Amino acid sequence: MTGFLLPNARLVPREHPATDAGELPPVTLLVPFYRETPEILRRSAAMLPALDYPHGKLSVRWLLDARHPEDVAAAEAVAAAARPDFDGDLRVVAVPTMTPKAKALNHALREVQDPFVAVYDADTVPDPAQLRQAVAALEARDLDVVDAIELPEPGGDLVNRITLAQSAAFFGAMEYVNRRTGTHMLLGSSVYFRRKALEEVGPLREDGVEELYEWAVRAAAAGVRMGRVVSFSYGTRVSLVGPALRQRTRWIRGQLDIGFRFLRGEPLPGRPRTAVTLMTLSLLAQLSVLPVTAGALRYRALRLPAAALLAGEALRIRSVSRDPVWEVLRVGSGWVFLLPFELAESTSAWRAVWELATGRDTWHKVRPETAGTTTTEGTA
Repeated sequence: MTGFLLPNARLVPREHPATDAGELPPVTLLVPFYRETPEILRRSAAMLPALDYPHGKLSVRWLLDARHPEDVAAAEAVAAAARPDFDGDLRVVAVPTMTPKAKALNHALREVQDPFVAVYDADTVPDPAQLRQAVAALEARDLDVVDAIELPEPGGDLVNRITLAQSAAFFGAMEYVNRRTGTHMLLGSSVYFRRKALEEVGPLREDGVEELYEWAVRAAAAGVRMGRVVSFSYGTRVSLVGPALRQRTRWIRGQLDIGFRFLRGEPLPGRPRTAVTLMTLSLLAQLSVLPVTAGALRYRALRLPAAALLAGEALRIRSVSRDPVWEVLRVGSGWVFLLPFELAESTSAWRAVWELATGRDTWHKVRPETAGTTTTEGTA
């Protein structure tokens, strides 16, 4: 996961002007589901009534794979049960394919008429005020796109607290890259667009797993103005190391693929190119962890580089842990175990390289109820 050895920049919350309910624009929320359980559908449905936004101005589109009619039927049932508590327009949309997710989003975006569009992951539960804050930020800061901070739910067992620590370290590193290069990389869900920005930059790329990262690089090159609201969205907790590492294989593969493609010669202005370079070098640094530390056990000449590598990352983690914005996450001992987890994660990085080299386009299921299931029909 991008961030290894990159400096940390503290996130500074901004105040956004209050917006009168009568002035708020209509927004379409797109939520793609791929082979998710009814529990995840109900989780998404339960967050809708809590949104601090006029429900009459919300059009929610649940995207389901038409090739799996049983999934569409399950979504229809959950949506029907949710509508009495939600005054917005909630519909289930069967799209031709969900592999990859970008195909489903592009299909749905062709039908969107609202001036603003939000994209959430299947298990995303944003802070109730986030949508209103995002729209206010887009208007007050004259931006075209903003994203929020997506994390697993706070607390939980040690594995979840470690992944919380890593997510915090990731966002701190991305904030550094954004400030250092004057760009803004979109990585995650809870992303809010002006529809005109999506039209100007073009559709999401449909042959990768980090479609928002790739779109953000193209958007930065096109002069699209992007930023962040310091507001949290939460996904389901992570309780098993195996699924967590498989998920990171997918992320790393997508980020490396995009980095190599742009750095090999695709036209890119200086600032976005610098951002992609820093993020790709961070992943390559993590790839070096296993060979350098293993070699240090045998070769004296590698002991100082290995110690410097680990000490540098430990200092970065310490810096992130002192940022008060993360106190609500209840990370605790997760900070202590983050470095060992990142050493284990370097195996995910090497697996990602192997998948890229062999042309494997594997979707790694990571939810506990479906962990261990993989398919090579594409990425969702």
